Amino acid sequence: MATEDFADLSGLESLLQSQEQGIEIDILNEQGKPIGLKIGFVGPDSDRMQKAMRDVAAEFAKKAAERSSLDPAADATDDADERMIAILAKSTTHWTPNPKIGGQVIPFSEENVRNLYAKFRIIRDQVEVRAVRRSSFTKS
Repeated sequence: MATEDFADLSGLESLLQSQEQGIEIDILNEQGKPIGLKIGFVGPDSDRMQKAMRDVAAEFAKKAAERSSLDPAADATDDADERMIAILAKSTTHWTPNPKIGGQVIPFSEENVRNLYAKFRIIRDQVEVRAVRRSSFTKS
């Protein structure tokens, strides 16, 4: 076997690094124009996103256990939505500048990110579509 026969994984290595570093995207309005808000987040294979998935799974398992068997089960769709919002919020590293809603400036925090994603599906969808795709983190 020739010494040149090997599978070079350096591309995958740099993909992991860029997922750890994260990316920042411009949030667009319904016409595809930037609204002036940039949001940063890490990739699906990053330690932070992996931890977020574990933490959210534990959080929702605990909630399910606390719900009494007499309560009607919560809508599974709402649950999936809430889970995704929670994971994305934990995977979001920053936003700039702070957004303003109804005249009130909203500082960056995990809870505020969660609320923003829950309130504005248009923002959440843009982050989600990029955050879950490894190709978003490939250096072009």
